[in-house]
Amino acid sequence: MKKLFAIIAILGSISLSSFAQSHSDRITFGVGLLYERGLDATLAWEHETKYHNAWEYFVNGYLKWDECESCGHVCPESFWKNYRTWGVGVAYKPCVWRGRNNYGNLRIGASAGSNTDKFLGGIHVGYEHNYALRHGWVLYWQAKCDLMLPDRKDLFRTGVTLGFKIPTR
Repeated sequence: MKKLFAIIAILGSISLSSFAQSHSDRITFGVGLLYERGLDATLAWEHETKYHNAWEYFVNGYLKWDECESCGHVCPESFWKNYRTWGVGVAYKPCVWRGRNNYGNLRIGASAGSNTDKFLGGIHVGYEHNYALRHGWVLYWQAKCDLMLPDRKDLFRTGVTLGFKIPTR
C-alpha cells in the first residue's frame, strides 16, 4: 500500500511539474536601441502555450532623436521631442530552438498606432532568445526588424532589445 502511494505521489509530481512549464502567463518589459538613432520600449502580456510557443499582446513606444539645429549636439529638446510613435499589437512566437534553461522564438506580429500626427501600422519580424531564471523569471534579448507604414521617416526599424519577463502566477 505504501509503495502504491509513493508511485502515485511521484507520478503526480511529474505531471504537475510538466504542466507548470506550459500555459504560463508573463508580463514582459524590454528596452532597446534601433537603427538609426531610435529608442524602443515595449510592455507586453505573454501567454505561453505548448512547447514554448507563445502569444504576445503589446504596447510599444518609440522615439527617434536627432542633433539640435541650434546647439549642434543632442540636447533634451532634440532627444524627447523630435519624432515619437506609439502602437498596440499582437505577435505570435513559435519556438524554433530549445536548450537547457533557454529557448529561442521567432516573433511575427502586427501593430497599429500613431506618430502623434497620423495613423501608423507596423509589421514586426524578429528572433527572441530567452533564459529561464529562478521562480519563473525570464531574461531575454530580441533582434527585431519593424516595417512601419505609411510613414517614410522610419520605414525600417532594426535593432536589439533587452528585457525581462515576470510570471503572473
